[in-house]
Amino acid sequence: MSELDRSWNDMAAETASAIEAFAAVDEVFLLFAGAVLALHQDTWRAHAIDMSKAADVFEAAGIDAAQPSALEDVATRVALAMTAMRSIEHANSELLDNRPPPADVGADAYQIHLLMARMRATAARLWLLTMQARIGGDGGAGLRLGVSGMWTRLQTVPREALPERAMSFAGTFYRNVRSERMDFAAWPLSP
Repeated sequence: MSELDRSWNDMAAETASAIEAFAAVDEVFLLFAGAVLALHQDTWRAHAIDMSKAADVFEAAGIDAAQPSALEDVATRVALAMTAMRSIEHANSELLDNRPPPADVGADAYQIHLLMARMRATAARLWLLTMQARIGGDGGAGLRLGVSGMWTRLQTVPREALPERAMSFAGTFYRNVRSERMDFAAWPLSP
């Protein structure tokens, strides 16, 4: 296994571990699932890309021909979305760097703020891994298997549990992009 394949697989293992930690408490897991759906929907608005269907170049060419977009071709939009996932993960991970809470924020409110940042970072990482596995790049079969396991875990969340939770995260990923409603028919997203 190459060093690059190993790094993608290590990232998948770390992400799976974070998802399992969220799953230890039902309400926390439902909130995380809401973050995953909200990120999907906000990314659809920002980049016109369904991250669960990011595909190889041949499939992307077919999508471009069938559904042209004024934004860019599918491959470019997928690359933009992947870059956005890295930025979202990085920005939210920075919030977790053991900074003391602001003086005007209570300890409990600050812990909730940190938990939501951790969920946004993990959701972004999950989508980054999902797109990487779908486009058939580095990471190989191990990455595809790891991503499949994470989605199998998330598919245990019923659609009806998502509306309020997803809206708690809508608009928190991109500047000036907020989904006003969620397409709950898209859940569970099984890449």
